[in-house]
Amino acid sequence: MNALHRKLALGLAVGVGSIGIFSAAALGAFGPEVSTNVGSTVAPIGSAVLGEDKQDRLKAILDGLVQKGVITQPQEDAILASIKDAAGNREKHGKTVKVLREFLATSAQYLGISEKDLRAKLPGTSLAALANATAGKNRDGLVAALNLEARADIEKALASKRINEDQAKKLQGELAGRITTFVDRTWPAKPTAASRGPHLKGFLGDLLQAGRSYLGLSMQDLTTQLRAGKSLGEIADATPGKSRAGLISTLTTAANTRIDQAVTNKSLTPDQATTLKAKGGAEITTFVDRKLPLRNSTKPAAPATGTRPSPTTTTPTTPANPAPREERD
Repeated sequence: MNALHRKLALGLAVGVGSIGIFSAAALGAFGPEVSTNVGSTVAPIGSAVLGEDKQDRLKAILDGLVQKGVITQPQEDAILASIKDAAGNREKHGKTVKVLREFLATSAQYLGISEKDLRAKLPGTSLAALANATAGKNRDGLVAALNLEARADIEKALASKRINEDQAKKLQGELAGRITTFVDRTWPAKPTAASRGPHLKGFLGDLLQAGRSYLGLSMQDLTTQLRAGKSLGEIADATPGKSRAGLISTLTTAANTRIDQAVTNKSLTPDQATTLKAKGGAEITTFVDRKLPLRNSTKPAAPATGTRPSPTTTTPTTPANPAPREERD
């Protein structure tokens, strides 16, 4: 019976948010007699309590089960107490109560700017540095403002009983360290092309398309030859008026032109351009000389019409006079 009551309590706790969960099928896990009794009890109760809160609905359901004799009144009391304890433990250990307001919003208010503007200024610097650079403001004043607002938030949460005394003391004890870390941390700078490092691929462009244009071949003709095992360099040497060296020169010139333009636009430094050109030359040479793996286009020959393939093994023949089998008792 104790195991049955535990199952019942679990089912009630899970399903209290929706009366419809207590269908005959859902209650089948409690056994046939419980399923029938609970189903007939919950149906009229559900229609009467849909407008009440969850706690009242749960108690109404349990009251109905007591009236039907499925559980006793002490068992109902024990179930309600267990659910209350579980909810308290979940609040204490598994759920974080949001008490403190956003420090960033309070910082923006102290500095006299919008939060959006503050976020735009933060990358690469700290709130302390911004406060010291703001007329009439400084780091210590920002720390004091954050402490004042945070303690007010804790007192408000304590007064509304969202946290208890121990939780309030713990939060207050952590405030100084949390605020100092928040104010003094340097926010990561926004990545730039220079900080990320230039990507060679963007400057090389579509090498295959550029190679096709140089060779004057259709893409179908070019890919057919590549799949046959030829490299772009070999195809260039076999094309009248073209060559492997000319192909490499054309591709390299196009890439270097893009790199020089990036230097002009100040998105690359001269040193980065030099490095990219060296890497680009090696990459283009490798691309021109690369060969695609050959595809296996050979298939086993089909047998001639009207013939049967010769067997690979011979079927053993049965002796004319097989040896008699040994009789067993």
